Amino acid sequence: MTLLLAVAVLCPILLIGLLMLLDDVRDDVRSVYSEQQVRRRRKRELHLIELEFPGVVELFTILVSAGQSPSAALLRISEVSSGAFALLLRDAVQQMRLGAPLSHALDMINDVVKSPVIRRFNDSILIAIERGTPLAEVISRQVDEVRQAQRTSLLEKAGKAEIALMIPVVFLILPVSVLFALWPSYFALGQSMGF
Repeated sequence: MTLLLAVAVLCPILLIGLLMLLDDVRDDVRSVYSEQQVRRRRKRELHLIELEFPGVVELFTILVSAGQSPSAALLRISEVSSGAFALLLRDAVQQMRLGAPLSHALDMINDVVKSPVIRRFNDSILIAIERGTPLAEVISRQVDEVRQAQRTSLLEKAGKAEIALMIPVVFLILPVSVLFALWPSYFALGQSMGF
């Protein structure tokens, strides 16, 4: 009787403990899944920003070569363009309208994006302005660097895709081809041996 009473008392307690444990596990899984989603979303946004960046740099080069100041060129680009990078530019232009210098606006973009290509471009603009170097020449060199970085990135992705495409060839198509090539010989050998 006491054993039955002990089981009757312990079963609900164990069930409640198990449910609480499962609830904690579910919350942990949800948090890990949401962190992965956030990382994927950030990676996708960074990819979109880096895809848009060469076009923005070329437009910036044209505007500066036409005689506009860098801050006026950024203002013009933020008004004309659309996309993820344009939203960052709008935030930077808004900071400049509130009185922040161009260096703080570009640093804000660097902090948000965390892309080495964009950081290098922004730093080269700031250094050229500080030193009094002709900005059009510096920016035209940066356009070449940005395009080269984009080419390198595309070649790396193509190399990874090429390796991924080799897996079905090596593990599916090649063994079936070898089987089709060897099966008639195996069959003929079996008949000649009397099997």
